[in-house]
Amino acid sequence: MNPEVNAIQRQVMQYLRSGDWKSVAKLPVPASKGTLNKLFEKAWIDRRGGGPRSEIKLPPSGLLAMEAKIQ
Repeated sequence: MNPEVNAIQRQVMQYLRSGDWKSVAKLPVPASKGTLNKLFEKAWIDRRGGGPRSEIKLPPSGLLAMEAKIQ
């Protein structure tokens, strides 16, 4: 069974599809800290750093999650 993602989570993951590290401060979607924490807890994103220099990227598990149905 595929996990379900919401539209904001999907937008964040789509932005990260390249697999490169991206600055959280420059995300083009309105993702809250809670949204990013949920993605991290589900292992759908990796993160490093903290505060304004925090960065995230999409690991292989995030690519698989993008195939999930939007809830």
